[in-house]
Amino acid sequence: MKIRKVEGSVSTVLLTGGAGYIGSHTAVPLLSGGYEVVIADNFSNSSKECIRRVEMITGKKVTLYDLDVCDGEALDGLFYNHSIDAVIHFA
Repeated sequence: MKIRKVEGSVSTVLLTGGAGYIGSHTAVPLLSGGYEVVIADNFSNSSKECIRRVEMITGKKVTLYDLDVCDGEALDGLFYNHSIDAVIHFA
């Protein structure tokens, strides 16, 4: 799948559950297409190794948060630190 960023469009995407199979396979074309990717995952069904592989494949850095999306305070911190334009929910 190829994703191409359109000028003036969304630039930072939050992937909840982004370290899982579907999330990590979504991160690759987003990063390759020029998007900044922020991943929030509690690693209950995934591994940080997946993120390392995504970074190896794309040559780009992923911003990673080890958190449970049910933790409102932790999510508030994430949104405070990043200007998120879109969320794709896989958690």
